[in-house]
Amino acid sequence: LSVIVFFILAAIGCASIPTQEMSDARQAINAAREVKADYYVPTLWASVQKKLAQAEIDLEAGQFFQARLVATLAKKQAVNAHNVAIAISRATSILQAVTAFGYSPIYARTLLEKAQAAARQGDVDQTIAFANDAYLQGKLALNQAQLEQAKILIDKAKARLAELSPNELVILNSAEAAYQNEEGKPANDLINRLFDSIGN
Repeated sequence: LSVIVFFILAAIGCASIPTQEMSDARQAINAAREVKADYYVPTLWASVQKKLAQAEIDLEAGQFFQARLVATLAKKQAVNAHNVAIAISRATSILQAVTAFGYSPIYARTLLEKAQAAARQGDVDQTIAFANDAYLQGKLALNQAQLEQAKILIDKAKARLAELSPNELVILNSAEAAYQNEEGKPANDLINRLFDSIGN
């Protein structure tokens, strides 16, 4: 008897209006839109939009089971689109930061191109894997670029030791310590702060 009751309740649940599923799908789509999924993964984005539209048609037609199913798929695809967009955007941003230093990390750019190609084909896992690898390579390249720029300025500052105040010497020593520890951003930030203080 309990099995029969279970199936009856399940059937009633399937026949109810899928309010939560539709809401979840729309929220996932809005989140994906905010990270420019329509730009980074246009094919997947188009599929998401199509599924949401179909779910709304099914809902209006009273096809609640079908609407629930399609809305759930729309949400899943929207989450994928969101994750892909985040991964590509993150890799793109760090490569732009490296380029700003006058460097062009070829391997990282190749990985990003592979990620973009996989995104066009709708391969979510490959896209994220390539984009994450591109980000990591870009991060390494950015650190190296920052270290090289910091070294130039550290040497320049050392040539002007007599002009430096005690506080400025502390900043220089901190910048050099960060450089020795291969911490590109801190080294670069500190030495630039020093030159903001003493001028070029």
